[in-house]
Amino acid sequence: MLVASGCAGTTASDPSQVPKAALESAGPWADDFRAALADDVSPFEARILADGTVSTEELEAAHERVGRCLADSGFGIDYDPDGGFELSSLDDRYPDDFFERSDPVLRACERESDEYVTYLFAETRRNPDRLDDATITVPCLRDAGLVGSDYSEERWRADYDAGSFPFDDTTEAAVQCRLDPLGLWRTP
Repeated sequence: MLVASGCAGTTASDPSQVPKAALESAGPWADDFRAALADDVSPFEARILADGTVSTEELEAAHERVGRCLADSGFGIDYDPDGGFELSSLDDRYPDDFFERSDPVLRACERESDEYVTYLFAETRRNPDRLDDATITVPCLRDAGLVGSDYSEERWRADYDAGSFPFDDTTEAAVQCRLDPLGLWRTP
């Protein structure tokens, strides 16, 4: 059972109540914040997104709420600081239908607290100026010695689309370039 927050604030059903200037503080991400608010997010999430930023504390609050929601149904969640998460069973039983049972619960918990918070936190931290991914990733790969100077942005796009790179994309240097190509937040 999900419990809705009763706190007052910006409502998800009326993003027009969010001052335009607040979302403009999101810079090139303003349209994404605006679209998230227009997508009928919960009041809890709307309050987080309304100022056009997601702080570490707000991210942690969203993750905590998702965790509590999942625990009510017997599931646990462990968030990776580099992104992603792992679901677990609080009773340590993993029947064959674990995913089929846990996925709808996870989706419901995220609808209440974190449909966009994690995504916008990660993307605005990784690429605050919303530069083209190839433009920021290829120099990182070159600097890391993973590709030569002849490796182009067009080649990276093709390799990315194919899911196949001419380097081991599981090395620490490759992971660094994928997660934090501008070197803004992650310490390898």
